[in-house]
Amino acid sequence: RAIFAQASSVAAKSCCASHCLAEMGGSSSSPKPLAKLFGSEEEGRRGPTLGAIVLPGPEGSLRLLSASPMRFEVYDAHTAKACPLEDEGVAKVVQERTPFTACSMSDSAHDEPLVAVGCQDGAILVFSVKQGTLSGPLHELKGASAEAEDGAGSGAEEPGSGVVGRVAMGITVLKISGNDSLYAGASGRCSYWDLRTGQLRREFALPSSGGDQPSVPSTLAVVSDAGAEGEEGVGSVACLWVGMDNGSIAVFAVDSGILVRSFSCAGPEALVSLVHIPEDKVVFALSAHRRVSVWDARSYACIQKYPAELMTCGADLTAMISCSVQDPDLNLLMLAGVDGSLCVRRVARRPDGKLNCVLLSFIEALSAENAPITSLSYHADTDSVVVGDAGCRVAVLSRLKEQLGASVQTQSEQALGDSMRNSGSASEPLPPLSASEADPVASTPAVSPTPSPSAAQGQARAATAPVEASPGGLPEGAPTFTGL
Repeated sequence: RAIFAQASSVAAKSCCASHCLAEMGGSSSSPKPLAKLFGSEEEGRRGPTLGAIVLPGPEGSLRLLSASPMRFEVYDAHTAKACPLEDEGVAKVVQERTPFTACSMSDSAHDEPLVAVGCQDGAILVFSVKQGTLSGPLHELKGASAEAEDGAGSGAEEPGSGVVGRVAMGITVLKISGNDSLYAGASGRCSYWDLRTGQLRREFALPSSGGDQPSVPSTLAVVSDAGAEGEEGVGSVACLWVGMDNGSIAVFAVDSGILVRSFSCAGPEALVSLVHIPEDKVVFALSAHRRVSVWDARSYACIQKYPAELMTCGADLTAMISCSVQDPDLNLLMLAGVDGSLCVRRVARRPDGKLNCVLLSFIEALSAENAPITSLSYHADTDSVVVGDAGCRVAVLSRLKEQLGASVQTQSEQALGDSMRNSGSASEPLPPLSASEADPVASTPAVSPTPSPSAAQGQARAATAPVEASPGGLPEGAPTFTGL
């Protein structure tokens, strides 16, 4: 009876998940579909895609905005036709202030999303988007440190030193948090701006990497519920995590500017991406395109380290984001490969501190001509993933949850079978799968040493399949389930 009761409960959840997934993206009146590729017909395009998002357009339509070092592009999201830049201020900025060095875009769920771009002279330009039209700039921001360096460099210069100085002042990374806060990084420093007023709230001096060379920030993450548990003097505060070119992470308390932690990540190579998953209180860090480490957002302890080929299906990583979807509720980690592929994993932290990181889908050749993916974003209203590549083109993967539906349903069905085999009563918890049964990435100890290269290669061969997969499907033999 106990086994039957638990099996019935799991079966009900499986049916509910299947029903939810069957209805995802569908209704009696289906919305107009999005185009799949943008910018393929453009000529003279230079540089990688720095960022791209889907936005509300006029009369209920949708538009797609992309930024590259030399320009902004606005497209009709349904036809992929380019739309002219209607604001003269934007056109003037593109003519006079390019190349842009960094970009960040706020969530399109806001009524008027913001777009920030960094320049080589240390300035940050902030634009607004209303009904698909880019306008501004609303603010031109420049910190005290950048202005001082600019003033110091206005006198006589050695031949060639002016170019070097301007490059050193350039913005290397931007992060819009919400729609009212902006964090920026340049050589040796980071800054925090209030976008409602355009005022500089705080500057953070980065710890030196040794010698005369300052540390250069390469990625940022804002952790809203941070601080070491039980540590005297450090409560639950918002923290800025800064990944640097020397392989270290610096953590600052936003309100006070105090350096809370500074630690080496996974080697001396540059950090490429930091991703915070607030529900599980973890931060994923991508180092040198080849290693992923997971850190507790409150204790700063390393939970696990993985080689990149184990997290994907063999390729080095170029970009990484997280998003949450509903019906069913899932926290997703998306990892983009240098070969233009996209890997989607479900992340969940168990009560015992272990991490489940389950492969849900692997999509080959998502970018145009298999170009390396340089930017990722998720548009919840259309359930679409927006993928920018190194060739300055943008691809859109629509109906993400439909792509994941079969994998989620398979996991639910396997959970039903395991519960019937392993549970003696309805009140007993489901035991985790053994290492031989589970995805080696999916169920990991709270702290684990970095695998050796030979061991990592063996695990990668066991966890991935070399055969091709259809879009949205899993490679043959790929892991799909772990005990939760």
